[in-house]
Amino acid sequence: MTENTNENSVKNTENNVDKETIKNLTKNLMKNENSIDLNSIMQLTSTLLKNDSLMNSVTELGKIKKNSSLPVSKVAEKQENTELSSLSQKLENIAHGISELKKENIELSSLSQKLENIAYDISELRKELHDVKELNAKLLKKSKK
Repeated sequence: MTENTNENSVKNTENNVDKETIKNLTKNLMKNENSIDLNSIMQLTSTLLKNDSLMNSVTELGKIKKNSSLPVSKVAEKQENTELSSLSQKLENIAHGISELKKENIELSSLSQKLENIAYDISELRKELHDVKELNAKLLKKSKK
C-alpha cells in the first residue's frame, strides 16, 4: 500500500514538474509574437509527448470520437439505404409505367391501322354507292323513255 502511495506521489510530482515546464515553455513562445522560436516549440512538443497522462487522455478522446462517429455513420448509412430503396422503388414504378405505356402504344398503333383500313373500306363503299346511284339514274332514264 505504501508502495502505491509512493508511486502516486512520484507521478504527481512528475505531473507538477511537467506542468511547470510546459508553462515556462509556453511563456517563452509568447515572449516575442513577431518571431518564432523553433527550439521552444520542439521542447514543448517533446515535453507534451513524454507526458503519459496527456497522451492517454488524447488516446481516450480519439476512442470516444471513433465510437460516437460510428452510430452517426450507421444512421447516415441507414438513411442512405432507405433513400436508395425508395429511389429504387420509384424507378421500378417508372419502368413498369413505361412498359404499360409501350403496350398501350402498340394497341393504339394496331387500332389506328384498323381505323385506316375501315376508312379506306368506307371510301371504297362510297365510290361503289356513287356508281350504283349513277347506274340507277341511267336505268330510270332508259325506263322512262
